[in-house]
Amino acid sequence: MSTRSLGELSWVDVHQVAQAMPLVVLPIGAVEQHGPHLPLLVDSIVVEAIAAEVSVRTGVAVAPTFSYSSSQGHSSVFPGTLALSPRTTERALAEISRWLVNAGFTRLFLLNGHLGNTGVLWNAVDNLIAELSPRVSIAGHSWWDVDSELWSQVTADVPGSRGEFHANLAETALMLHLRPDLVRMDRAVDQPEAAWAFAYDMSRKSESGAIGRSITQATPELGRHLFEQAVAAVTALVHRMLAEAPPAAPAGDIGDWRDTAVRRITSQEEG
Repeated sequence: MSTRSLGELSWVDVHQVAQAMPLVVLPIGAVEQHGPHLPLLVDSIVVEAIAAEVSVRTGVAVAPTFSYSSSQGHSSVFPGTLALSPRTTERALAEISRWLVNAGFTRLFLLNGHLGNTGVLWNAVDNLIAELSPRVSIAGHSWWDVDSELWSQVTADVPGSRGEFHANLAETALMLHLRPDLVRMDRAVDQPEAAWAFAYDMSRKSESGAIGRSITQATPELGRHLFEQAVAAVTALVHRMLAEAPPAAPAGDIGDWRDTAVRRITSQEEG
């Protein structure tokens, strides 16, 4: 099976795909500095590759990658970062999701590949649920958070502050596996993490723009292993999404539903 990439299809093909496959994956990346040794598109390259392979294994459709996102935490000190504010990112994700629903998809999976989008992702999903449920099912996950063992491996070289990984051992290894032509290991430097009590932008936490104790030890073999682990974990989640029967929404008039629920509860109390 080949990747069902919507960006490579005509509108006729998109209609046919949406009729046959209710679930579409929207990969979410970033355009931001990743130290002196990695390109700006690391998050987009990795999440897009994972989504493409998951599509091969499951048949789900994959929307074009949403690359501009919430990267303000990298400051303007390191050139190259192209960031949107969290609010703009959230609104843009909601608008793209509505267009995917307009195309005919009834199950949306927002697959995130950028740590800085975590809060934005949850807000976007909450708003979409309020707007589109129950006719559309929505989920949002980062590729590293769908499996606890995968999370442990991705953050292995930042044990003192796992939420600080950036251009670290894992991301460098993944790029050595996926796009070795874009990696400059001769520039890689190790940068230990710190457990800060306050939040600071990257320019104050790392002179290189990367955080990870073992960046210089990255190998393509480790990258291949992490990629397979990520694909397997996300594939398993997608299979669950495809098989899941959504719980029923309250039927009929909401006022009637409330009256019935109150009578049931109060009758139990009286009994």
